[in-house]
Amino acid sequence: LKSLGFKVNPNNALLTSISEVEEFHHTWVERRESLPYEADGIVVKLNSLDLHERLGNIGHEPRWAIAYKFPAVQGTTRLNEIRVSVGRTGTLNPYAILEPVSVGGVTIKQAALHNEDDIRRKDIRIGDTVIVQRAGEVIPQVVGPVVSKRSGQEKLFTMPSRCPVCGAKVIRPKGGVMSYCPNVACPAQAQERLEHFASRGGMDIRGIGEKLCTALLQAGLVKNVADLYDLTNQQLLTLERMAEKSAANIIDSINKSKDRPLSRVIFALGILHIGEEM
Repeated sequence: LKSLGFKVNPNNALLTSISEVEEFHHTWVERRESLPYEADGIVVKLNSLDLHERLGNIGHEPRWAIAYKFPAVQGTTRLNEIRVSVGRTGTLNPYAILEPVSVGGVTIKQAALHNEDDIRRKDIRIGDTVIVQRAGEVIPQVVGPVVSKRSGQEKLFTMPSRCPVCGAKVIRPKGGVMSYCPNVACPAQAQERLEHFASRGGMDIRGIGEKLCTALLQAGLVKNVADLYDLTNQQLLTLERMAEKSAANIIDSINKSKDRPLSRVIFALGILHIGEEM
């Protein structure tokens, strides 16, 4: 590509063995801070278009290339609180509220904690000094506590017995790791289902995001995803700060979504264990 006049990364290299790849990776682990941009690893590709075609892909992932990630940049901060959100399938998802800390040039204020068992396994407590990192240089996560800095005032986390949004009694299936709100009418679940349905990976209804979903539900204009297809311009114009052109564009986008393929519809419905590639 360079010989043809294309601008290419000056740090790329043609390597001939696994040991050379490992050495190249180690070199850039040490030199990553010298780059004028953020990088989370190196990508190794086979230098043969014929092999690219023969090996093919798995979904969106090529069989002829692999990424070697750099170790995550870490920092320490105080875990002030553990809150719980409710997902579109009713899962109760704990997350940490942190003293703001800069990690890899990004300020982290909160991080996912996955589930109650994971919190106990890592022995994470409210009030702990914790190690945080950005998984894949993107997603904030709590690695674990700095036990040596404990004062004795830290508190163990217990999953609430009632849904923090609708108050329904929480259930945890036998053998499962997630706790659930069983109330399908839970406002938090309705909000998440609506956002997921309208998302780019789902029905791709442009103009319908988090704020509009909240407004539609609070105004009683929709109760489920099917209600989107009964919306009118006049109904949308009753919402605060909704302009005529915006309302018309949203209705147009809703109508266009009726032509999405069945695979997109199934994914948009958010059925448990059914992903985009399923």
